[in-house]
Amino acid sequence: MPDLSYLFTDLRGFLMGVNRLGEAPPSETSPWPRASVSGALIPGWESDANSDLQLIADPQSVFVDGLAGDHRFTFAQPVLPGQALGSYPKDVRAVATRAEAWLRDTGLADEARVGIELEFHLFKGIRFATSMHQNLVEIQSQDGWDNNAAELGTGYRVGHRSMQYHLGPTDSFAPLREAMGRRIAGLGIAATHHGHEAGPSQQEIALAPVGLRQAADQIQLVKHLVRTEAIAAGMTATFMPRPQAYAESNGLHINFSLWRDGRNVFFDPHAPSGQMRLSRTALGFIAGVLRHLRPLNALTNPTVNSYKRLNHFYSLMRPAGWGLHNRTCAIRVPHFDGPQDCRLEIRFPDASANPYLALAALLCAGVDGIRQELAPPEAESAAHKWYEAPFHAGHCHPQAMAPDLRVALEALVNGHGFLTGSGVFQQALVDALVQDASFFWHWAATTPAPQEYQVFFGH
Repeated sequence: MPDLSYLFTDLRGFLMGVNRLGEAPPSETSPWPRASVSGALIPGWESDANSDLQLIADPQSVFVDGLAGDHRFTFAQPVLPGQALGSYPKDVRAVATRAEAWLRDTGLADEARVGIELEFHLFKGIRFATSMHQNLVEIQSQDGWDNNAAELGTGYRVGHRSMQYHLGPTDSFAPLREAMGRRIAGLGIAATHHGHEAGPSQQEIALAPVGLRQAADQIQLVKHLVRTEAIAAGMTATFMPRPQAYAESNGLHINFSLWRDGRNVFFDPHAPSGQMRLSRTALGFIAGVLRHLRPLNALTNPTVNSYKRLNHFYSLMRPAGWGLHNRTCAIRVPHFDGPQDCRLEIRFPDASANPYLALAALLCAGVDGIRQELAPPEAESAAHKWYEAPFHAGHCHPQAMAPDLRVALEALVNGHGFLTGSGVFQQALVDALVQDASFFWHWAATTPAPQEYQVFFGH
């Protein structure tokens, strides 16, 4: 049984090819395709005793990938036979749709705008195995100082945290990212920039703000295009939060703002300068996300690997804090010049999360803070080094970032009222998420890691 990322994310929500179903687009006499599937094959969905599901294509989300042979594909939603579209409790796109409708019903805003920054790695090759007789990972990369001795090459390789500002030939991935950008633009997705990230072989693509469900759709599409373009170039792309030891990790930075009647309600021109003109609404949103941080971790950081990123000194964000311009906090307020770019950058999520669930959950948490008129703690101005705040179980405050997936799941079990109370999430979905993630936590907790042999084999 796979963990949450496989349970919902790798289904692409469902992303299904439709070109094989006929060249002519569906019409009233030729309905949109639907496929009968076994829900028992998808962990967390249905049992073998009641396994019939249908996938129904969404006519509003048809994409033509003109740079890939005019391949047409669309998103599809699962439904139980005889029930209405959107009624299936584990239909993740329906969760995002309900979140947008619920936001409008609150009267606080009529739109959530979400801008995405996707980080990922591009490797020349990889092999891995876990069995009774093998426990290994080998990565072939073309970045990093250690690769200068691996084979004869250009020698234009630099070390950690210094690659973000290099041009070619040191940034050898630029042509491939440019090809990815053309594919993305060809689907009508606006990418604001791309570049080499700080770590070896690490990349980033940023997307312009759009609506909440549309942003989740775009994350799925971009991940699909990045993977296929990488394969075509003889490489492999991974959005795994922490694929390499001793190197930077991959995040999914989410830039959030709420709008009503065309006005950014996070912006207040009369707010004190120390708050960077953030409104009480924005501060309440921050407070709500921080209050529900651990239950959110179960959705925004749903794999055991997620916490190898959150606890690493290159991306330590354990305190439940926020800051102006401060990249060591769970929530950063980037510089903005006015209401058009006023936003909150939520930095702790990663791309192993299902984007429909993660974005909807963040919205529920933030709105809960607004409605309760919560106030966040003082903004953090310091940037503590990892050795100044090492992890210690006794120092892990209950309001801090979850130290591992088990703690996050326990928090979700005990504190999901802000999700189900809104009607956006159904209890059956929460139960399925906890059940399947718990299995994978147990699998990881009982499987020895390679580095354990380095330390403990001779004891």
